[in-house]
Amino acid sequence: MQITYSLVVVWILCFLAGSIEASESQYHFEIKKVDEFHEALIQVMQSPNATEREKLLFPKVKALYDVVSISRISVGRAWRSLADSQKDEFVALLTELIVATYSDRFREYDEQYFELLGTEPINKGVIIKTSINKRNDQLATLNYYFRGDQVFNVVANGISDLSLRRSEYGSIIKEQGYDQLVKEIKNKTNEIKASY
Repeated sequence: MQITYSLVVVWILCFLAGSIEASESQYHFEIKKVDEFHEALIQVMQSPNATEREKLLFPKVKALYDVVSISRISVGRAWRSLADSQKDEFVALLTELIVATYSDRFREYDEQYFELLGTEPINKGVIIKTSINKRNDQLATLNYYFRGDQVFNVVANGISDLSLRRSEYGSIIKEQGYDQLVKEIKNKTNEIKASY
């Protein structure tokens, strides 16, 4: 009986390992994009120069993130009434804010490394689950939500960046208008850059 039980346990473990490998193979493209972004973040943390950090980050942020979709969802209904030039301006401002935020949060290297935790299929996409660790301690979980070939949301330690952004931006637009939102994003970006 003990032998049979042991064989069942071994079979289950082998099955799960095989499922993980198959899942990673299925989402190879998305995993590779996240890995490349994480490699860039390691380089960013090792760079003491703010200009160099932004230079490293800008193309990686544009490649990984669907900033157009993030902008549209964050702005909400007001997005429909914006002129194309306003939409382009907002996407550029949000990209700059994302780059500045990463540059600020990832500016010190102390043996951090990223780890792939798994994948989870969702409607029209997949979640690439990862963590950032320091030595043997997990500092945070970072789950990247893909739709198509780009990320439209990141959930860090269970907190959705897109949900926070949508709530904050929607409140500003409702109470003070779209122009005030643009002004606050510019101010926020400048504040972050001033703290480098």
